[in-house]
Amino acid sequence: MRKNVVVLFVISLLFPMLLSAQQPQVRQLDLQDVIKLAQANSLDALLAKHRFRSSYWSFRSYQANYLPSVSLQTDIVDLSRSIVKDVVLENGEWVTKYAPSNRLSSTVSVEASQNIPITGGRVYVSSELGRLDLLNDDPATLMSTPVSIGLMQPLFSFNKFKWQKIIEPLKYEEAKKSYLSSMEDLNLKAVRYFYDLSLAQMNVKTSQFNVANNDTLYQIAKGRFELGMIDQGDLMQMELNLLTSTDNLNKSILDLEVKKSNLRTFLGFIDKINIELATTLDVPKLEVDVDQALQHARENNPQMLSMERLIYEAEQNVAQQQANARFNANLIASYGLTQQASDLAAVYKNPQQSQRLNIGVTVPILDWGMRKGQVRMAKSSLDVTKVNVEQQKIDFEQQVFLDIMQFNMQDEQLILAAKTDTISRTRYDITKQKFMLGSLDVLKLNDALSQKDRAITNYMSALRTYWNYFYNVRKTTLWDFEKNLPLEQNYDDLIR
Repeated sequence: MRKNVVVLFVISLLFPMLLSAQQPQVRQLDLQDVIKLAQANSLDALLAKHRFRSSYWSFRSYQANYLPSVSLQTDIVDLSRSIVKDVVLENGEWVTKYAPSNRLSSTVSVEASQNIPITGGRVYVSSELGRLDLLNDDPATLMSTPVSIGLMQPLFSFNKFKWQKIIEPLKYEEAKKSYLSSMEDLNLKAVRYFYDLSLAQMNVKTSQFNVANNDTLYQIAKGRFELGMIDQGDLMQMELNLLTSTDNLNKSILDLEVKKSNLRTFLGFIDKINIELATTLDVPKLEVDVDQALQHARENNPQMLSMERLIYEAEQNVAQQQANARFNANLIASYGLTQQASDLAAVYKNPQQSQRLNIGVTVPILDWGMRKGQVRMAKSSLDVTKVNVEQQKIDFEQQVFLDIMQFNMQDEQLILAAKTDTISRTRYDITKQKFMLGSLDVLKLNDALSQKDRAITNYMSALRTYWNYFYNVRKTTLWDFEKNLPLEQNYDDLIR
């Protein structure tokens, strides 16, 4: 008996702990908490980070074109067994004969090269050592080129380095601004998920209040009906109000769980955490100057950089087609030292000079107007790009102007929504008291209840709209108007 009492006592102590352990963890979050978690953990933040990394390594590859490169090349074994045509001297005469050729060779070379951005050419320094065995009784032959200096220079060709030096830094700067813009897109998405759940939470509380309130009013209505103070139609209307509010409560509870699941997924929560949101009514008091915002948008928005890049790329295409349409020439020149011997010690002694000069020219004679047509197409494409960019700039600035004007109106909209909410709550309380005193009918009570619920929803929607415009203005201008500073990011942290 005493053991049973002890067991029951222990269970009574542990049961609340076990029950609380089974319940999901409750996480209290406000809007700024949701934004910070989204920037740290969400899939959108991860994708934006990898897009920037891709742009960063593309820019690094461009920079590597302007740095010296060193390469090692070797043919370890090159074995050839064949019958070849050969010219030999027999009896004082040169005779052509077919003879077997068995060769084994190997080479190793080291080359350091450097591109010349101004001219589009390349200069190099190399060193090479080779060995040739004829697979007969003849000794192996070694050949060395201790040093060779060369130049490969297109004379009239398209210089890609000139245009890369303009376009690639612009693309990288565009990638930086695009990352900042994507973070503001992420903030806008966080606002949407936050207020979806906030509205769902509010709907549950409103529905619970309405159910309790309608139940009380229904009980009062039943008493009045029994006293003959109201007719059966009013009583049925009160019962219908109770049933409708109960149905709305069930639907709002289900919608709440859906919105919680959506926010958990967006924030990257693996565990089933019970999220409770705290909706603050305080918002930054800002009046954004339109001219200042337009200036920030022109300087910072990635769309403006994209438009500038499109024009440069179209001009690059024109320059390339014009270069292809005229004659081209290539200059190849080299100077070096070379020697051959049968042993490694002698192959580097008393080297001989080695020179090479080659100028190749390509002249278009007949192409049926193909090159000329390509030049005209490139110029036409450039003109179209300039017109489109100009129109995009006009549309962009017009949209910025409208966004700023709408944002500056949100303070007044919030004040109106708050006043409407306060008045509708007060009106409903007064109407309810009058109904309970029997001086008002059911229709006026229902109307007051509907207006109260709409006012609460409208106030929450006004808060959502304010934050939408707030982060949309930041996205457009990439400027923090609260701190009066440009939006910044430590890009070194993104590539680690």
